[in-house]
Amino acid sequence: MPGSFQTFHYHAGDDAARSSGEASRSAESFLAEEATGAATDAPPQFFTSNEAAARFYLDKLLRQDDRRAMEAVVAPEEPGLVPGLVAESEQDLRVLGTHQLRFAQTSQGIPIFGTSAVVELTDARDLVSVNAHLDQVTGVDPVESLSRAEALDKVAQYTGADIPSEAGVSGRLHFYKDEDSRWHLAWLFHGLPAEPPAADGTTDAEDENLHGLGRRPVPPRVTYLVDAHDGEVLFHYSAVPTAIPARCKGIDEDETEQKFYGQLVDQADTKCWLNDPLRSSGTYDLDFADIFDNPPLPAHPVQADSSDFSTTNRAAVSAHVNATRVLDFYKSVLQRDGLDDQGMAIKSVVNVTARSMETPPTLLNAFWFDNAMWYGQVQGDGRLVSLSRYLDVIGHELTHGVIEHTSNLVYATQSGALNESFADIAGVIINNWYTAPDRHDVGTWDWEIGRGLRRDGRPLRDFEDPSRTGHPMHMNDFRHLSPGELPNNGNDQGWVHFNSSIHNKAVHNLLTMTDREARVFSVEDVAVLTYFGMARLSSLATFSEALQSILDVARTYFGGDTDRQNKLDAIRLGYQSVGIDTI
Repeated sequence: MPGSFQTFHYHAGDDAARSSGEASRSAESFLAEEATGAATDAPPQFFTSNEAAARFYLDKLLRQDDRRAMEAVVAPEEPGLVPGLVAESEQDLRVLGTHQLRFAQTSQGIPIFGTSAVVELTDARDLVSVNAHLDQVTGVDPVESLSRAEALDKVAQYTGADIPSEAGVSGRLHFYKDEDSRWHLAWLFHGLPAEPPAADGTTDAEDENLHGLGRRPVPPRVTYLVDAHDGEVLFHYSAVPTAIPARCKGIDEDETEQKFYGQLVDQADTKCWLNDPLRSSGTYDLDFADIFDNPPLPAHPVQADSSDFSTTNRAAVSAHVNATRVLDFYKSVLQRDGLDDQGMAIKSVVNVTARSMETPPTLLNAFWFDNAMWYGQVQGDGRLVSLSRYLDVIGHELTHGVIEHTSNLVYATQSGALNESFADIAGVIINNWYTAPDRHDVGTWDWEIGRGLRRDGRPLRDFEDPSRTGHPMHMNDFRHLSPGELPNNGNDQGWVHFNSSIHNKAVHNLLTMTDREARVFSVEDVAVLTYFGMARLSSLATFSEALQSILDVARTYFGGDTDRQNKLDAIRLGYQSVGIDTI
């Protein structure tokens, strides 16, 4: 298991040396505190980019911290500001009016697995916050003893899988810190087609009804870290958790007529495809092919003879409409342009089977995989009914795509539980945004996730009462892996679906808490706090760090409110009631 890093947290609103309520801090304020003006102290008007500003602030703050981990990042003997950090991504947080930059730490030019530094800036390139997980690598030879191919062979021996050599070409060296704080040089292989062995004595989480819809019927894709000196498999986790329009209509799986955008096959004809050019969203029919056979998608989306799809493909209409709803929610409420915030094309695929897991034509599963949504189907109402009817499940699964393109929470143990929880949160909010009698009154909401999808008729999870589906609602009942036990399918990747309900309940508290009979937070408030809170987490984040991140977002989001402190206290209370507090 990964070890913990040194954490660094700063928010301008919490800086005791600054004026009360000051939401950001300028470069001039840092320079004014110093007696000298070094050559690297560029005035703010000469910041040529957000990255340059972020490096300036990181350098100033981390130099004030005497821990060796921070000194390793600043590296005063090397040229440039914070040379130990490499920029990874930049995102406009339009709802908050700020910008977020994410850095990863390196040592001797080699990335350190799980490290990060997230910096938030205003439009004027003033500093709002910094959240970092950093460390100093010690006691390990940075030159590998095993080649990439030899390390890949160690994975093959460990799993018993026949791994093609080309699957490991993307393997890269990383430094890895284990739970005993020992450093390793490791080969990191993303998404290998090799399932790790289940630990002796473990029980398949699916049999305990803890794994949602069960294992996803896709070929295994697992990320491995292999010691580059002795070949030990150190850690592994699942790599799987996205024209001119034509006005169309059709009947969905709930027998409701829906209106949506499609695309004319030919401007001179009436035939239409289920392809929305405004949202880059297309819907395809796999015609009950087995996903394990790696069938190609049809050349074109689902087609009808006119813009009225009627009842020709209820599954496809539901998938198309519900994908639109999820994308529109992210766009209108959170100002995110698609799953990657760059308008990526989304494919929805209906009528999927997997005979190795369930006898066709049924498949009780819907999942995000390989930048597409895949939908199985069940018997119901005298016919096959697609899981594309479940907007909450679709919101959940597509949000895994959002997480993949932001914090990329490692799908194992506590970070994996957060991955599942933030997907659940989005699924519940998006479903009720479109289907509740009053989207703004949570008293009218349906809190079930995947209503009736368990084989005993219960939902997959209950956001309001997790105990109803056998899940915990307090950290006292958090389930840990045994010492030395690695995440695998037999333990639900470290009980990610089981433990996620604790964080779910904390957010349910935020959605429902009142003060003198008035809701403390609006639905939009909680959507913003949880989405942006998730987006700035490190990939190995804990529940406590999720709370801290949401508090940081709240300090900016509620920056102009006279009752900001009351809002912050309410967030803490909602989390403390399930046993989660900041470190």
